[in-house]
Amino acid sequence: MNAQRRLSSRKPSAQAHGSGCKRTSAGFTLVELLVVITIIGILAGLAVPAIFSAISTANSTAMKMELNSLETAVQKYQEKYGDYPPDFSDWAVVERHYRKIFPRISGDLVLLKTLLTDTNGYNPTIMDRGEVLTWILRGYSNDPLRPFTGPGGPLELVGMGGQAGDIPIYQINPESPNQLFEFNPAQLDLSIPNKNSPININNYHQSNDGDLFLSYAASTKTETPFVYFDSRTYEYRSPLSTSKGFNGFWRPDAGPVRPYISDIVKTDQTWQFMKPDSFQIIAPGIDGSFGWLSKQNGTTGPNDADTVSAVYYQYPTGKAGQVVVDPSTGTRTRILRNDVSGYQEPVSANQIDNFQLDNLTNFANGRLIDELKE
Repeated sequence: MNAQRRLSSRKPSAQAHGSGCKRTSAGFTLVELLVVITIIGILAGLAVPAIFSAISTANSTAMKMELNSLETAVQKYQEKYGDYPPDFSDWAVVERHYRKIFPRISGDLVLLKTLLTDTNGYNPTIMDRGEVLTWILRGYSNDPLRPFTGPGGPLELVGMGGQAGDIPIYQINPESPNQLFEFNPAQLDLSIPNKNSPININNYHQSNDGDLFLSYAASTKTETPFVYFDSRTYEYRSPLSTSKGFNGFWRPDAGPVRPYISDIVKTDQTWQFMKPDSFQIIAPGIDGSFGWLSKQNGTTGPNDADTVSAVYYQYPTGKAGQVVVDPSTGTRTRILRNDVSGYQEPVSANQIDNFQLDNLTNFANGRLIDELKE
């Protein structure tokens, strides 16, 4: 009896657990929800810039890796032919180079000069510094007489055209079996005016600017190409009145760029260029722009009028070296501008964005800003 009482006393009471009891579920108040939302917003504000920074770094690293691969390919070119390729700013250097590596070359050299000539003579902007790498690295033909137009060469005969039907018409050879670098087709500006029509003398492979020289974009996100400069013509300036002036690259959507000088000044006050005995390859960084300042009195790039002054950026200080030529004597004066440091454009350029800082080169391990030394 006592045992039954003890057992019955352990049963839950109806008051505590009966059917008449209502449980209240826990929930968030409006204040608590606002606190949670605020915390999420703060965390997102911290995370989003970090994510974009990581993406930017990854894209810049990928571009630098491809630049390094291009440098390796140019070195292979030198090992194969015994000479570094020219950057096509000076025809005399171009001709010497091809006669050296192809002693038996015939009409192809004449053809090449014809393609690079306008009404004023040889024009070094027809194949500009952004188009050289594809020409030299897509490979030449194994035909020693016709390295450009032979099988596997950079040019391919389409047919005969002109009013008399006796002018050979060439296209960019879409196949490159002897290439020294694996180009990503998506970064080449190879095009056909009418893709739905067969290849003929009016419809053939060419570049987007209508000539037979391709550029290779620094990434699939920009049309600005990798740029190549040959050490023999870093500061080239022809005395001819038809000169395009100092060597450099310029396109309206990319801005101007010239070879970089070092912080070493020789005893005769001439510049010491980076990579003084080989070449420079320069990429615009992920912003697709090289910079603004190109010459003494303006921000436009290398062109016909760019014959008396030129600005070169100094690595790693980011200062600007300037060359001024006396038109009457041809004497060159070199100075360091005191209004430029850290690659920052001067106030006179009237530009806010500093596009130079993320440029990539084959003499720096990372972006210019990463190795900046004031």
